[in-house]
Amino acid sequence: MTTFKKSLEKNPEACQVLLSWWKDLDNNRGDRADLRRCHNTVDIVFNPAYHRLWLALNKIGFGNRDSVALIAGVLANVKNHQDAESFAAQMAHLKDGSNPQVSGLRFKRLLKIKDKEELFSSVVRIVKLMDGNVNACNLANSLYYWNDGTKKDWAYSYYEKAPESKY
Repeated sequence: MTTFKKSLEKNPEACQVLLSWWKDLDNNRGDRADLRRCHNTVDIVFNPAYHRLWLALNKIGFGNRDSVALIAGVLANVKNHQDAESFAAQMAHLKDGSNPQVSGLRFKRLLKIKDKEELFSSVVRIVKLMDGNVNACNLANSLYYWNDGTKKDWAYSYYEKAPESKY
């Protein structure tokens, strides 16, 4: 096992593992479809694709099974990886010229979530709202380390892009 690094996103090997696994879902459409139908992380762990991701990430020091299940379920809904900005900043992008893709109210509710099961369903809905165009590595990192620090980072990024967003 290699040395544990604090960030999936800033660890090139971990990000490569995530993106490789995500791209491989195109060749395993049944796994992608099964993951998309999951209602919670318990359902996700019954999918072989989750175990492939967990085994690959565990080898490089990211072995939190529940967090990896959350990542697998959410990334199955990602259509395009766009790494120019953080996921939180992407949520604040204007979709119709005046409103962010994710409203300030929805964003504020998201930041109050503590439970990973509730986080799973909320983030999947948000990824779908964004037409699946997200920074997959940044999102995965945030899901893996869902805590107050992550929430603060998201708030900084979101409100830098959408300071007038109603909440």
